[in-house]
Amino acid sequence: MIKTKLSQVWIETAVYTLIGITIMGIVLSMAIPQIEKMKDNTIIEQTISAMNTLNDKISQVEQSEKSVGKVVFTVGKGYLEIISENNSIIYTLESTKLELSEPGKEIKKGDIILKTEKYGSNFNIILKMNYASNITYDGEEDTKRLNAAGTPYNIFIENKGVGADINSKTQLDFKVI
Repeated sequence: MIKTKLSQVWIETAVYTLIGITIMGIVLSMAIPQIEKMKDNTIIEQTISAMNTLNDKISQVEQSEKSVGKVVFTVGKGYLEIISENNSIIYTLESTKLELSEPGKEIKKGDIILKTEKYGSNFNIILKMNYASNITYDGEEDTKRLNAAGTPYNIFIENKGVGADINSKTQLDFKVI
């Protein structure tokens, strides 16, 4: 009799422990995606702020020939591209659960164009700034990609001036250290 009561206590303890673990697993499986969405939303907000700072510095440098500006830019998740071919700077956060806007629709937030694209069951968030100036990277028509890193990037922008042609644009040359 004592052995069966002791066995029953151990069985009940094991069952209650399994129930508790199962409930914790269910709660975590629902909470973790929400936490990830909140983290990604924070990253997007910080990146928008950093891109606005970068845009302000670009605007300052555009004002006078031969001027140079520096911006410290941190990429915690995703990547930033300086694209010479279409004179734009684009930040992309790939494969997130965060649906920041209606997929496929562009939203203008100041000088930043925000776009959410469907990516399988997830989304890609794209932040884009376009420029009227001619953008180069290290004197070349090139694309520079800044991947997520623990240390911030030093982005230097130099106003190389306007070409001799009447239709020439201001040339902004970027370097990243």
